Amino acid sequence: HMLRSVLLLALLCALSVQALTFTVKPSSSSCYFEDLQPGDRLSGTFQVMKGGSLDIDAKIYAPDGGVIYTADKKQEDRFSFGVQQGGPYKFCFANVMSTFTPKVVNFQVHIEGRVDPKKPKEISELEKQVKRLSEGLTAIRNEQDYMRNRERTHRNTSESTNARVMWWAFAEIIVLIIVSISQILYLRRFFEVRPSV
Repeated sequence: HMLRSVLLLALLCALSVQALTFTVKPSSSSCYFEDLQPGDRLSGTFQVMKGGSLDIDAKIYAPDGGVIYTADKKQEDRFSFGVQQGGPYKFCFANVMSTFTPKVVNFQVHIEGRVDPKKPKEISELEKQVKRLSEGLTAIRNEQDYMRNRERTHRNTSESTNARVMWWAFAEIIVLIIVSISQILYLRRFFEVRPSV
């Protein structure tokens, strides 16, 4: 049991998951870096949670400056690729199309396949199964986070729409009261008996 617990803990630590929620100011961009090794498998998601039309431009750059992934005016997206070249990868989110509205972005990155150089190359069947289970659990957790963020975005949109409907109904009531009062005053003046001279 002790060996299994140690193997499970070691494999869970080998998987790397990172999540950020940040604000991209209007007419600017934010970039984040992650040092990756050849053989790593990178997957991730991003989602605009608040701000304007809920869209943003995203790009991922390799260490040599080449563009690996591009998304223009996307509300949310997923990406996945195998790392061929080691070094710092750059993840950029641009809000250049907006001049007044900042955007709140949730960004998650999952790195699989990190190999500990001190670890022996041979992997037992038990370790393979534990690794598969760990990767499955991580995928489930990533999906739950993704769905939770989607739900939050949709809830914010729904609350905003409900507030607008409430204010519109309030404005309609005020206009209805003003029109009713003006009609009553007009009709009263119309039926007034005027003294004849």
